[in-house]
Amino acid sequence: EADKCSFCPNHDIQYPNRLVPLFGDNIACWQMQGFYENMDIPKDSQNCVLAQSMNFICGCEGPGYAGANTHTKQAVLAWLPRSMAILSTLGSSFILYDTTKTIQKRRRLLNHMLSTLSVFDVMGSIAYAFTTLPTPESDYIYGSRGNDATCTAQGFFIQIGTVACFLNVSLAVNYLLSIKHGWKDEKMKTKRLWFFIPPIAVGLLFAFVGIPFYDNMMLWCNNSARYWPEVPVIVSIIMATVIMGDVCYHVYKKTRITRRYSSRGSRLSLSVFRQACWFTGAFYITWLPYLALQYMWSSGQALTHYGFILYAATSVPLQGFWNFVVYVRPRYMKDQVEVIAALPSRVTQRLSIVQRRNDIVSAC
Repeated sequence: EADKCSFCPNHDIQYPNRLVPLFGDNIACWQMQGFYENMDIPKDSQNCVLAQSMNFICGCEGPGYAGANTHTKQAVLAWLPRSMAILSTLGSSFILYDTTKTIQKRRRLLNHMLSTLSVFDVMGSIAYAFTTLPTPESDYIYGSRGNDATCTAQGFFIQIGTVACFLNVSLAVNYLLSIKHGWKDEKMKTKRLWFFIPPIAVGLLFAFVGIPFYDNMMLWCNNSARYWPEVPVIVSIIMATVIMGDVCYHVYKKTRITRRYSSRGSRLSLSVFRQACWFTGAFYITWLPYLALQYMWSSGQALTHYGFILYAATSVPLQGFWNFVVYVRPRYMKDQVEVIAALPSRVTQRLSIVQRRNDIVSAC
């Protein structure tokens, strides 16, 4: 009996007539409890773990709600990702504004890519910011006020937001052509369609194909199909890694040959390389935790690992914020260098003033 699965381990079902969307459309909580009481199912089986992850619908105590066993944890699971999504929206909005505010900036292909990436990130971030609000109210998720239509709409725009992920590969290609092959902006503009059409087309394709599969995913509505929705993200990560690995190896070889970047062109190349690495780092920080969570959920694992679920849910809406940090970093670093460079002259000027005052006092 100790190793036997129980749908509601504490036998504290509060809503026996609620329906559990697990094995059918009309399975009530009391039926679920009776089924597991009469069947000899091991408590550590995937079937049992999956059933218990849904027992919060029936009012059972425990970690069924993605590990959120208190009302406060459920609220945090909704509001913390929402706050991060708002930060991401603001960050991407700034990049969009700053890359398009002058004619000179609008002429650069890199700025075209950053502004396009930011547009799609804003759409995805806004969808993430609603978190559980569009989830069907009948799913009994914290903060849910929606229906099937709002759930589908949220899932669709979250998928549209993944175009920003795919555009990171285009950014990596841009840096490869610039740093390793020495392509200038004008030459890359002749190939501009290849930087935009493939990532946007793939994103739109998966967004529309996913329409029948958008459903409640505890955190928000998203594609509930197993494994295949994450394939483009995995391919993007692999491609970006290979491309940036090639760039890193090129810079490493060039550094060994020249020993140091002494020429202006070399310093510029190294500066671009560092910026590329920062953008790639933001890409990894955003997508790897959530990708791991999606695959663990698809395999029936991590259904109640609250800490990891919260971390992944908080990281994925932050791409726009991290892109903003990387985008403004060169300005901050430049300001820091200028301040440090100005210190000796300021100190000398201050000492000169003090010396003159001492001379005046001595003369008196």
